[in-house]
Amino acid sequence: MENASVYEILQLAIKIEEEGVKFYNNWASSATGRVKETFKKLAMDEMEHVYYFKGLYDNLKKNSEVNYLFEEEASAYFKDYAVSAAFNREQVKLNSVKDAVEEGILTEKKSIDYYEFLSKHAKESTKEMLGKIIKEEEQHLVILEKLLLEV
Repeated sequence: MENASVYEILQLAIKIEEEGVKFYNNWASSATGRVKETFKKLAMDEMEHVYYFKGLYDNLKKNSEVNYLFEEEASAYFKDYAVSAAFNREQVKLNSVKDAVEEGILTEKKSIDYYEFLSKHAKESTKEMLGKIIKEEEQHLVILEKLLLEV
């Protein structure tokens, strides 16, 4: 199987974040109070990540001299990750806000794992921003774990 390109790796990151935006916005419309506000905030954070990854993608496309933001190992991991359909929320039936919070926790953990792997194999310029996104995703995880105790 052919290795994934950096473009495909970034496209998956964009898809992960876009799915997060849709997921949190959807559940914000079904929730009230603190849960609603938390989901709205998480959706906004995920949208910022979308803009970051789209910016990387666009800059890479414009600069034909730049071939890779990541080492080759990241490509093989990308393929395995994509095949596992880790972020296919359509397969998950959620019946309550509590289910949504639990799914959010699982997804944030998967996002962190993906971005940590990419960071280990990223060029320095990419590694710094991935580190910031990882920290934000870790904060999302803490927020959701606390929220789970309240729902």
